[in-house]
Amino acid sequence: MQASVYSEAIGNPELADTNYARQVMGGYAPMTALYWAVADAVEAAYEAGVASGRGSPGYDTDVVTDGAITSAVVANWPPDPEVVVPP
Repeated sequence: MQASVYSEAIGNPELADTNYARQVMGGYAPMTALYWAVADAVEAAYEAGVASGRGSPGYDTDVVTDGAITSAVVANWPPDPEVVVPP
């Protein structure tokens, strides 16, 4: 998950210029919310892996795919704060 966050902060032009990407690249980005969002997004695949007898489905790339992790990271990327212009 963390590698996906760094990859998006560096290589995704839509995310690379965000406040969060700057925090990631500075080494002080909070990632707890993204960890939980990714866990929630891949929960069904993980549970299916457990039910089918996989011992460590979170480490099996055919159960929890890199694409699923990256999709969850992008979908839950923290937005920049809204700029409020005083009247």
